[in-house]
This record gives sequence, C-alpha cells and structure tokens, in this order.
Amino acid sequence: MNKQKWIWMTLIVLLAVTIPGIIERWQTETENNTYEIAAPYQEIDQLATDHEELNTEDILSSLKKSGLNTVSISPLSLNWMENQDIITIYNEQELNDALRFSNQDEMVDTEAKGYYITQPRDAYFNKLISENLQPSSVTISGQDFYFIEKEMDILSRNIAYNEETLDQVKQLGLNYMFRVENTNQKWNQKSVDQLIKLKETDTTNLLFYGQDVIGYPNMEEVEQWTNQLTDVGYHFYSIEFTQQKGLQTIARNTDYNTIRLHSMDLNNKTLPENIDQAVRAVKERNIRSIFFHIQAGDPTESLENANAFVEGVHHNLENNFQQGSPKPFTEINTPIWTQVLLFLAGILFTGLAATIVRDRKWMIAAIVFMTLLVIGYYLTERLFLIQGFALILAIVAPIYAVLSTINTGDKQLGGITLHYLKALGITFVGIIIVIGLLNGNAFITGFEVFRGVKLVYLIPILFVGVFLFWREIVMLLKVPVKYWHLAVIFIIGVIGIYYITRTGNSATVSDMELMIRSTLEEWLYVRPRTKEFLIGLPFYLLAIYVFKTNKLLGKVLVIPGIIGFLSIMNTFTHLHIPLHISLLRTGYSIVIGYLLGLLLIWIYRKCVPFITKRIRREWV
Repeated sequence: MNKQKWIWMTLIVLLAVTIPGIIERWQTETENNTYEIAAPYQEIDQLATDHEELNTEDILSSLKKSGLNTVSISPLSLNWMENQDIITIYNEQELNDALRFSNQDEMVDTEAKGYYITQPRDAYFNKLISENLQPSSVTISGQDFYFIEKEMDILSRNIAYNEETLDQVKQLGLNYMFRVENTNQKWNQKSVDQLIKLKETDTTNLLFYGQDVIGYPNMEEVEQWTNQLTDVGYHFYSIEFTQQKGLQTIARNTDYNTIRLHSMDLNNKTLPENIDQAVRAVKERNIRSIFFHIQAGDPTESLENANAFVEGVHHNLENNFQQGSPKPFTEINTPIWTQVLLFLAGILFTGLAATIVRDRKWMIAAIVFMTLLVIGYYLTERLFLIQGFALILAIVAPIYAVLSTINTGDKQLGGITLHYLKALGITFVGIIIVIGLLNGNAFITGFEVFRGVKLVYLIPILFVGVFLFWREIVMLLKVPVKYWHLAVIFIIGVIGIYYITRTGNSATVSDMELMIRSTLEEWLYVRPRTKEFLIGLPFYLLAIYVFKTNKLLGKVLVIPGIIGFLSIMNTFTHLHIPLHISLLRTGYSIVIGYLLGLLLIWIYRKCVPFITKRIRREWV
C-alpha cells in the first residue's frame, strides 16, 4: 500500500508539470471565437433571377443586414455564361441546322467537331474567353463566332473567377471565399495562377469542392500548388463530416492552418432545427464557418428563410462569439519533455490499474507492454502508436475507477461521496494523460483523431462483467442450456446492440428526446450526457450503498454504473470539441448524477423494506 502511495504521488507530480500544455489548448480554443456565416453567390444570383422584384445586389444587401459575412465565389463556365444570356453555344450540327432553316446558303463543316460560341458584346467576357480558351475566330453569315474543339466537360468546366462579381461583393462590404475545383493539370495551373493574382487580403480563404483537392491524385502537384497558395496568404477550409482526398496532406504541410466549416442545406430541416444545428456546430465543435445552401421554392419565402436563419444563429451566439472573418487556430506547442512525462505517467497509471487483478504478473506485463509502445513510437514516429497508447488508457481508466472503489461499499453519505470522488479522480487522471498526449492543432482541427471510441464503450462493460461474475459464468458454462437461457442471451444481445448504436454521431433520437436536449441546452448552455447523469453515475452510487448488504445486487448495479465513467472518458476523447465545453458538460453530469444517485438510494431505502415485508406476509 505504501508503494502505491508513492507511485500516486509521483503520478500527480508528473501530471501537475504537464498541465500548462492543456491550459494552452484551452486558451487557444477560447481565444479563437470569430465565426462567419457564408452562402454561395451563385445561389443568391439564381434567387435574384427567380425573384420578380429584387436583383442580386438587393438580396446581398438584405442578407448582409441580417448578418451574412461571406459569400463563396466559384469560377464561371461557358454554360453559366449561356444561362446568363451572355453567349449562345452551338455544336457543329446545331449551327448547320440553324443556317439551313434560316435559308442561308452557307454551310458549316460538320466534320470539324466542336462548339461555335457567339462572341460576347461585353469586352470583359470577350477577353475572358479569348485568354483562357484560345479559340479560333470564324465568321458565318456575317455573325462572329469563337470555335473551340470538343473536349470532355469543356462547357461545364470552370474557366476563371468573375472579377466583376468580386467588385460587387467588395463594394457591399462582404468577405468572400473562393471555391476551387480539381480538373486537369492545365486548368488547375490556370486556377492557381488566377488565385495568386487575385489575392488581396488575408481574409480570403479557399474551399475545395468535389471529392478531392486540387492536383489529386498527383501528390507532388497537390503540394506544389497548395504551397504556392499558402505562400501568398491563403488558408483552407475543412468540411466537417467530409473527407476530401488530399486535404489531410495539405493540413500536415501547413501545420494544420485550416478552418473548420459546417455545410448545411436549409431544405433538410425546419428553421428552428437549422438554427440549433448551426449554433451547436460553432459552440461545441470548434466550427468557425457556417456554410448554408438557400432553401428551394418560392423566392420570397426562400429569402425570408435565409434572413431568419442568419439572424437566429447570430442571436444565439452573440454573447460568446463574434462575427467576422475566421482564422486558423494559433499553434499549440507540445515540448518533447512534456510528452515523455505523460508517457511515464501513462505507464505508471496502467501499472496501478493492473493491481486490481491482484497478480503481480499482470502489473509487470502491463508496464512492459506500455513501455514497448512508447519505445516503438520513438523509433518509428508512427502516430497510431500514441493513439493505441491513449486507447488503452481510455479503456483502463473507467475500469480502474469502478473496481478500485466498489469492493468495500459504504452505507454512510460521507463514505459514498468519498468513493464517488475517488472514482472520478481516477477517471480524470486517465483523461489528463490522454488529452495531454493527443494535444495540438492536428487533433483540435479533427484531422487526427482518437481511435477506438466503440471499444471504450464496450470493453470496460465486458471486462467488469466478467471480472465480477467470473465464478457464476464458469458455473453457468457447466449447466445444460435451457430455452430461458437463450431468451436471456437474446435480450442481453438486443440491449447491447441498442447501446452500441446509440453511440457516436450517427445515432438516431426521437422527437421527444430532441426537445429535451434542446431545452437542456437552452437552460445550461450545453447539455450533459444522458447516459452519465441519468444512468451511469446514479447506478454507481446505488451500487456502493447496497454492496455491503447485498453483494450480488451491488455487482449487477456496477454494470450500468461503469457507463457513467466510460462516457466521461469518451467525452474528452472527442478532441475537436472545446475543452471547456467537455468540462462544463461533465460538471453538470457529476452534480446531477450525484443528486439522482442519492434519490435512488432514498427510494431503495424506503421501498426495499416495504417490499420485503409484503413478500414475507404473502409466504408466511
């Protein structure tokens, strides 16, 4: 026991020395509180086309008044010019037919496959086509055409950014982001050259669209072009829940100087739901750009919906965030000595956790294995070894927290509270080591992640269940299987599947639960996790209370009880969530879970004697 005390003292000193790195992350996240709301210029332009009374400038002014910060600008194409009645496009057969039906004697050479484009009257667009496409000029029946040979996607291919659009946006005092498409080497180079030419301020950022970044899959071109763009001051957006090929390489090459963007389509949900979704993204996931697509339908209603959305988001965020042009996070430095101390703390912590098995061999094996992981990392510099080290700690911490505090039980309030605080303390030791090791811009931007979330939700429950009921399990294995055994196994399996499917971002929730969640967020700023304050922590407290008098029931209650601690650990492994949000959410869970746990104990004390007496009366 004395040896453990010395190990714990050493562990606490190590963690105290490494705390400044976590504080630096906290400051970096809280200081970066500028966000923007952006919409595509093309959709605004189309809305103006459909609207009977307002033009593009009117709609932009209306949205800016509501709080729109930024518009995205995509390069224009020949198809876009035709839709705007700037040009008319014919293929060789169409033009030949048009001449025939207009009683013209002149014919078109249909053997020459290509497109005949009427030359724009506007000198700007005329110059744009001639400089970027190098077409040949032909005159047919007194009409001047540009002729370009047929090439795949030439009509829809983005040619260049419309500088007149840029001037309009700048005059209205709006920021803009450029959309960048990956095509082929020739057109990619043209795009990069124009982007470099157009770079004027540090407020302009780049958003790739499609499945990959410019230059992909040629990684040399990706690095070459993105380095050129970075050198002149561009930053790149990363779209949440979208893994664009090549973007992680760009992030690594630019020290993760990216801006997290959340893309939304206002058609998909109601206005209040869209506002809540956007607010939650900024507040809880380090999103600094909300990019929305305008609702389809009646143009007047679409504009009203867009204005209400922008105003609603700003209204809900105004107390903690400011509008403007977002910036990447400042660099978080993790010195090598800090990392070494955290590794040492992790090895000691794992060794302490192994003592619950009461076999010295397990402790030695745990220390040796974790040490080998560390040595492997420093020899290979493979990130997955740190991630594996952190995963083991995340699994071990809740197991150690529960099993080391439940074995004696307690019926006094002071003792129960002490056990509770001790279990929380052990969990937070694991948390500090994990978030200290996985600290830095790579993780808070979401490009590098904690791996093994499902395992953290599953393994502690299985381990604790097997550990506490090992004798019973061995006995059951010797018993002939009966139908009710199969029924119990089926029910446990269904519960397990439901539990696993409820974890992660893809979990579905009912309308009632959505309403409750929204209400909690309105009251508390951020909602605590249901599985912590309503299930895990209260059942753990009840387990402590009943363990001395009813050990079997206490063991049963520990199974749902560990969910609270593994969920707390899991909260902090979502490294793209701001640290202060995770702490606030967990603080609510700890307090509410403690109060509900005391309520469960009170109900148990009142109900069990009453039920016991009734049973005795019935059977005596």
